[in-house]
Amino acid sequence: MSEDGLPEVARTYLRALDAELSDVPSGTVEEIVADVRAHIADALDSGRSADEVLAGLGAARDVARQAREELGLPDQDRPARVGRTLSLVAAAVGVLIAVCVSILLPSTVPVEPIQADAGEPGVLHRLGPGIALLTLLPALLAAAPLVAPTRVRPGLRLAGAIVLTMFACAAGETGLYYFPLALMAWAAALVPWAVRRGAGGRWWHILAGGFVAMPGVLVAVASAGDSVGVGWAGAALWIAGPLAAGALCAYRFRTGYAVTALAGALVMILAMAERGFLFAAFWLFGGLYLALGAAGYAVSRPADGDPVTSRSADGDPGPPARPRPAPATEADPEAAAPAG
Repeated sequence: MSEDGLPEVARTYLRALDAELSDVPSGTVEEIVADVRAHIADALDSGRSADEVLAGLGAARDVARQAREELGLPDQDRPARVGRTLSLVAAAVGVLIAVCVSILLPSTVPVEPIQADAGEPGVLHRLGPGIALLTLLPALLAAAPLVAPTRVRPGLRLAGAIVLTMFACAAGETGLYYFPLALMAWAAALVPWAVRRGAGGRWWHILAGGFVAMPGVLVAVASAGDSVGVGWAGAALWIAGPLAAGALCAYRFRTGYAVTALAGALVMILAMAERGFLFAAFWLFGGLYLALGAAGYAVSRPADGDPVTSRSADGDPGPPARPRPAPATEADPEAAAPAG
């Protein structure tokens, strides 16, 4: 038994219910989960087993669907929505990398060893648009699950992540540029799988926030030890920025994850524009930031009062009363008995 007196199977059910209600304002979700928790506790106190109670409630997805109906929200499959979002981001990252490899990086030739210097024209000008379009194949592989049948999407995302990782590892310097795409592909493959199993609770967000804040902590320590000199602008950019974004992520604010993803994309673009000795480090770190921010944004629920989640599918405000997904499907002899 846990501290609240519920067996682990009931706590797992409540976590799954919380995960299925990601598109509902957080305060409302807490009330819904509290209602269901109270019902389970009352049923257990009456002598019923946890399996009987959960069977009467039905699947967590069905309870979440009922809650959305009472809120006037469209029914959504959260893991599928997370997968679509991350696949879209992965496809966009693939297009960005393809543009950089074929146009902005004259020294990168994906079909032969790197022998050119930085002053030579890029792949598009030297080898023509046909060869340059080959750089879009990884992006098309990342986007394939968006148009594939629903049943094969998880397997296609996993296969794409494996293929992109093998390409990034085996293609030499060119493969280095596709590591951020491989990271996004793995996020699109694994995050929906984890969400469907109720993973990604408070500690996940705390760890993510710590990772996001780490550059700010490192720069602050180096600055305090006179190892690195930063002015006011540098302190705001390299210290205050990561610390603020990390705090927002730790407290599950989607804004923090959005800022993290945008910062990662910006670091990648700047690394590509100003290629230097630490290009690979900044490129890979920007890719990590982008993948982490996109994944966190996809799985985080909006705050209360969000105009998107507080309206129904036709644009009208949802009902003010909070839903109570009571176990209407459960057979309760005492409730069914007539009064008196």
